[in-house]
Amino acid sequence: MKDVNIFIVDDDKMQCELLKDYLLKNHNYKIDIFNTGEDCLNNLDKDPEIIFLDYTLSTENKNAKNGMEILRAIKNRLPSAEVVMFTAQDKIEIAIDTLTHGAFDYIIKNESAFHRADNVVKNILKKHKLEKDNKFYKRLLLVFGIIIGIVTVVAFTLYQTGHITDNVGPQF
Repeated sequence: MKDVNIFIVDDDKMQCELLKDYLLKNHNYKIDIFNTGEDCLNNLDKDPEIIFLDYTLSTENKNAKNGMEILRAIKNRLPSAEVVMFTAQDKIEIAIDTLTHGAFDYIIKNESAFHRADNVVKNILKKHKLEKDNKFYKRLLLVFGIIIGIVTVVAFTLYQTGHITDNVGPQF
């Protein structure tokens, strides 16, 4: 199985390192840290599966985008990435707004945040596995449908040409 590629985007460098250490404690993820949303956007070609994104991103750069703008840009450029808002913003309106715009989850930075982050990663990976399995079974169902269709056409053709009949038992 390939390594899971995770981005952590937060202007609080200590917060980034603590989250990274916690996630790596029991797992072998590939984690990149970005202190600005713009740096994250410039590295989307690394195809992250999961992005932990701070809502505020209060950098010194006054032209910097906030977390909501970065979320929209990520979902526009890389819709398959699961974005988890990881923020101190404890407002239900903000949580609903981010989820409405494509965030997978919304985690408030508190004493249980790292544990929740670890669980969210596991849930995302389960979701991806289920989606992959679902695609496989849909393809398998399609193949069986095609095979049944071909067998039906062949049987009908053989019946029409007299190579098989509907008589049961031996013919004397």
